Amino acid sequence: MKVTAMRLFPSALFLILLGLPCTAFAQAPGLPPAPAQAAQSPSATMQPALDDLQQVLGSLRPDKWKGPGEVREEASANIDSIHRDLQGTLPSLLASADAAPNSVAQILPAFRNIEALYDVLLRVTEAGNLFAPNEQKQALEQTRAKLEDARRSLGERLQALAVAHEKQIHDLQAAVHAMASAPAPACPAPPPATKKRSTRRRPAKKHAPAASKGAAPSH
Repeated sequence: MKVTAMRLFPSALFLILLGLPCTAFAQAPGLPPAPAQAAQSPSATMQPALDDLQQVLGSLRPDKWKGPGEVREEASANIDSIHRDLQGTLPSLLASADAAPNSVAQILPAFRNIEALYDVLLRVTEAGNLFAPNEQKQALEQTRAKLEDARRSLGERLQALAVAHEKQIHDLQAAVHAMASAPAPACPAPPPATKKRSTRRRPAKKHAPAASKGAAPSH
């Protein structure tokens, strides 16, 4: 019943933002907020029904049921399979879902495992309705109904998250498109560069000494 995680919503769209001018971000509308935190964790949704299921399965005695031997053997094998899943695979999947209660990729494996578990329980319940004593029939039907309600609640939570994430991506695409198509505001031209005056002093001109009075002219 182990299910691998699926990546439904890639984040590559955010790389588009790197190619936009910085002025576009000032004009962009606010990005949509992340989905609200779940009211309760996936484990809190499922655990009461799972605990009840484990208790009821422990009280069943399919080897004492009236019916063909192959039916009793199949019921015993299905009960053992559910026990192994409840004690082995499902707890780790629910722990991963609890760690990221707003992640579709983390909740989906646990949900699909519960769906498979419910199908096996349904086969046990059908066999019990035919061959089990009345008290075991009633116990099986009650625990099946509890598990069905719990898995429906988790499925509705999963669907709400998927819709919220899809809307978030749609809004982000619209925001990116608006930023890409909006004209960039005209930036003022920088002031012309002014020529700095040189602070170095020019050397003073040397004047020739004036001829002294009374000097004889040279021949």
